[in-house]
Amino acid sequence: MSETITVTMPSDFTIEQYDRLGKLEHLTEAQKLIRLVSAMTNQDEDVVRTWDLGDIQKIYKDIHTRITDIEPIFLPIFEFKGIKYGLQPLSKMTAGEYIDIDTLAQKGKMLDVIAILYRPIVEEKFNGLKWKIKSNLKYIIGKAETLFNYYKVEEYDVEKRNWRMDIFKNLPVAVALGAYNFFLLVGLQLSRNMMESLENIPMKEKKMWIETMDQLLQSSMGGSTHSTG
Repeated sequence: MSETITVTMPSDFTIEQYDRLGKLEHLTEAQKLIRLVSAMTNQDEDVVRTWDLGDIQKIYKDIHTRITDIEPIFLPIFEFKGIKYGLQPLSKMTAGEYIDIDTLAQKGKMLDVIAILYRPIVEEKFNGLKWKIKSNLKYIIGKAETLFNYYKVEEYDVEKRNWRMDIFKNLPVAVALGAYNFFLLVGLQLSRNMMESLENIPMKEKKMWIETMDQLLQSSMGGSTHSTG
């Protein structure tokens, strides 16, 4: 009779765990099964290999269901490990930020992109705003277009981005997907197409267009942050 296997599934999958899913293409189906179960349960692969195949398949099915059910959460402001972070909206981006995000997004570098989008808040007016706490995150609820006016993030710095990547790898992937999917796949795709056709317009008009892009993005998200329950 085989020994019963007990594993603790994470309440929130992290960016690092999710990112590993994109690095399995070169493996066989059996190797993918072992690698995925190992990554998501924080068990060594050598340990997983000793488990009963039926147990591994059950765990894999549970993991697959949980991953499929991940609901993106868009949070303009959140506090993680004692530091408040704010998302940099399109209207406040420099050319360098924009180019780096666009390049990294096309390469599927989610963690890099999130480390550019979310930066420490250096100025804020949060008095009176309500915070909620879920898992290891503290966040503010409210309409995105309003919350953007309540803070200012630090200037973009590549070295600091690399430092944040090490911290954000443990960030719930639902938060990353919220910013990545809505902000990048909607906002940047639209803006890239528009930029090609509006390349020669005056800077003042281009700024007005970018601000409109922010509003379109917020409309695509219903104009507010998503609730995490």
